[in-house]
Amino acid sequence: MMTVPLFNQFKGRAIKSRLQNPYDAFWDLKLGVQTFGFHPGSGMQGDADWQVHYAPTPYADIFRLLRMVGLGENDVFVDLGCGLGRAVFAASWMGAKRAIGIDVVPALCQRAEENRRSSRLADRTIDFVCDHAANYRHRDTSVLFMFHPFGEATMRQVLRCIAENLTEEPAKNFRIVYRNPVCESVLQEAGWLECIGRVPARSRWLSAAGQYVTSLWRAIPAKIR
Repeated sequence: MMTVPLFNQFKGRAIKSRLQNPYDAFWDLKLGVQTFGFHPGSGMQGDADWQVHYAPTPYADIFRLLRMVGLGENDVFVDLGCGLGRAVFAASWMGAKRAIGIDVVPALCQRAEENRRSSRLADRTIDFVCDHAANYRHRDTSVLFMFHPFGEATMRQVLRCIAENLTEEPAKNFRIVYRNPVCESVLQEAGWLECIGRVPARSRWLSAAGQYVTSLWRAIPAKIR
């Protein structure tokens, strides 16, 4: 199936999106990045390789959610399905020791890396990895961010990988921010995670972005096998 070039997918969207979301436009300008855009999903819901479309989370939501899970200077932040890197840059700006974005779409990863090089955060430890989410090893991850990036099959693979690779120390403080938690039953079934809160969708001033519930989770180290 022929895919639409990334340039064409973004063409004509940025100006309108910035006007509709001035707070996000302000933070893009402040950080020296360009994170407005859209990329279509692929596959069919239920397929093992199903990918949800990319659309960025508003900065206000990212900041609020990361404060709620206590993101700090000792945290390694990972965003699965990072797109153009907005959550990664926000986490780095908030002081994360390291911020990492994972995305399976090469064009998005390339744009995210271009953002990093031209940003005001270029001297910080920020990495973008182009790979399937299930392949990333979470030995140091302490805060995982997901905006419903994939289906149940991939979610199970990701959680299995995390449980197998978390070292003892990070496991003590491992948290998940799961925005639009369509597959949260998989987290419930994992056996080593507990839900520590649900953040209801709320309207935001100066934003036309969609509203989504977010669930917050943390690891139970004694139950990780």
